[in-house]
This record gives sequence, structure tokens and C-alpha cells, in this order.
Amino acid sequence: MTNTVSDYLKSALKAGLSSKAASVYVALLEAGVGLAPKNIITRTKLHRQYVYDALQELRAMGLVAQTGTGRRIKYLAASPEKLSQEVEKRRIDVLDGVQSLMRLYDRSPAGVVEVIRGGDAVIESEFALLRESEEGGFLDVVGGAGMNWVRLFEDRLEEYESLRREKRIKLRYIGGIDDVKHNWEESIIENESRIIPNIGHVVNVAIRPESVTFNIYEPEILAVRVRNEAAVASQRALFEVLWNAAERREA
Repeated sequence: MTNTVSDYLKSALKAGLSSKAASVYVALLEAGVGLAPKNIITRTKLHRQYVYDALQELRAMGLVAQTGTGRRIKYLAASPEKLSQEVEKRRIDVLDGVQSLMRLYDRSPAGVVEVIRGGDAVIESEFALLRESEEGGFLDVVGGAGMNWVRLFEDRLEEYESLRREKRIKLRYIGGIDDVKHNWEESIIENESRIIPNIGHVVNVAIRPESVTFNIYEPEILAVRVRNEAAVASQRALFEVLWNAAERREA
């Protein structure tokens, strides 16, 4: 069966590419010849900087080849077989991560770790945590799967934000380029966000005063929550290191 452009776009996203990098890859694949950056911009209708960011992301994954120098530089898409390999690698990495978390669950004392499965259950669990939170708390998120969270909550985003504001919970987010630009420019949720490119698109780590939650979106939606003081302290210390290293919004 012949793959369509839509099939390649879905595969690119599954491989962990940002939406803009996936669009650039598919445009190069469709062209079948090397394209100069200005031609890629024309084909994708993306902003110049987004195209260069996407090319950098694709180069890091070995999904584009570069020919020429200076103003004669052109970019070619790598074989779709390479994309298929990236999809499979991502699938295996995610499964390994889930299995490792489940092994932790199996070894942990009752009440220390809980697993919530399914989108509806995860949503209700998040709201329950927010309602139980003390006023003036914090929520620090290390991710790259932020848009998965937005799509999961959909029509309940305003309800979530209203409750978060009522509780005065400060939200900080570290994620990939697309997620953070959404937070800066479109999100209705008040937040501070910074960028770490290529951080991934499968798992978010949500750090709260009383728990650390791993929100996983592939191969199934589930949350693994660790209620442990030492786990919170270590994950927040790591967050601060990443936060200070991450790219800030320009004034």
C-alpha cells in the first residue's frame, strides 16, 4: 500500500518531531529534490525562523541531508525508512519507560505510588489535586507533551484555570519550541515558560509540593504519581537546574 502525505506526517509526529519539523520534512519529501530555505518557506508557509529551527531539529535526528554552501545550500529529506526507524525507536523507548515506572510501582509501599489510567480518570485526578492543594503552592512541569495535555483537557481548560487562579498556584513550564510558544502566545493559562529544544513529546513530569506525577500519552494515557518528600525535593532541584539553563522569552 502506498503511503500518502498524511501518513508521512503522522509518522513524523509519532517519531517525536515538532509539528513544524514534521511539516518541513514532508515538504522536502514531496519535493523529491533539494530545496533552498526560501523554497521551503514558500512551500510550508512557515515563518523563516520556524523553518530554520525545524531544519536544525531534523538534522539532529538525521532526517535531512545538506548540500552546497553559503547561498547555495539545499536540503534533502532522508529516506522514509529512517523515519520508520525513529518511530519504532520512540515506541520502544516509551514502552521501556512505562515498564520501568510499573516496576517501581510494584516495589513501592502502598500509598507511595499510584497509577491512574485513561483520559477521563487522569483529568478528574488533576482536578482533585488542584482542589486539595493549599493556596499559594506551585506546579513545575518538565515536558514537551504540553499540547497533548491541552488536547486532553479541551473544554475544561477555563474551569482548570479558574480553579488554579483561585488557589493562586504558580505554574512554570519547560518544554519544546512549539509547546512554549503556544504558552507564550495563545494559552489562557497564566504561566512562565522556557524552551529546551527537542525535549520530546510523550511524557510530562509535574512537580507539586506533595507529589511528582509522570503524565504519559503513548502508548496509552496514564499518570504515575509518586507521593514522597524526597522525590519532590530531588525533582524540583533538577527542575531549577533546567529552568536556569532553558531559553527565556526575549523582551
